[in-house]
Amino acid sequence: MTARVAVGPLLLAVLLVLSDPAWSETAALERYFGAYVGRAVEQDGDGAVREERDIDIVISPYKRGGFQIEWVNVTLVNGRRDVPGVRRRLSESLFVPASDAEFYVAAPEFNPFRVREDVTALGGDAVRWAALDAEGLHVYAFVILEDGRYEMATYTRRLTETGLALEFERVLDGKVVRRMVGHAVRAD
Repeated sequence: MTARVAVGPLLLAVLLVLSDPAWSETAALERYFGAYVGRAVEQDGDGAVREERDIDIVISPYKRGGFQIEWVNVTLVNGRRDVPGVRRRLSESLFVPASDAEFYVAAPEFNPFRVREDVTALGGDAVRWAALDAEGLHVYAFVILEDGRYEMATYTRRLTETGLALEFERVLDGKVVRRMVGHAVRAD
């Protein structure tokens, strides 16, 4: 009888925690944490491959409910990475929950020796934010160019049985100028 009484309040506490939207979003975000390797392609309007990349992605926790995405893109030459002309680019983004916790905002990397600088979209800095929903983990970057046009990049990562489906789209002044798709498998 005592065990039943103790289990009742414990079960109620667990149900309350699980029903909390903040806990649910954190749990959903944690499903993305890990290392992934894969490939992405850019295709022209006829479906011909214009560019092919090897991709390494690491998604990990960052400060109080946030996350960090690190990725390496290796742009291949004729499907190969061991020939001249291959380009390698390393990128990283840090995100923390926004004050209303419905999305994430980019966080500057901590550097005690650098004066804090605010991001200014009108000054040419990219404004970055992220959102998590049933469709995936979305990262957005918006910038106003020197000539007054705007550029919006959207990266979407969707969980699959083996890893992540990858989509990237760059819009320049309302027109899609680049679209890439790919897949990465869990490597951890």
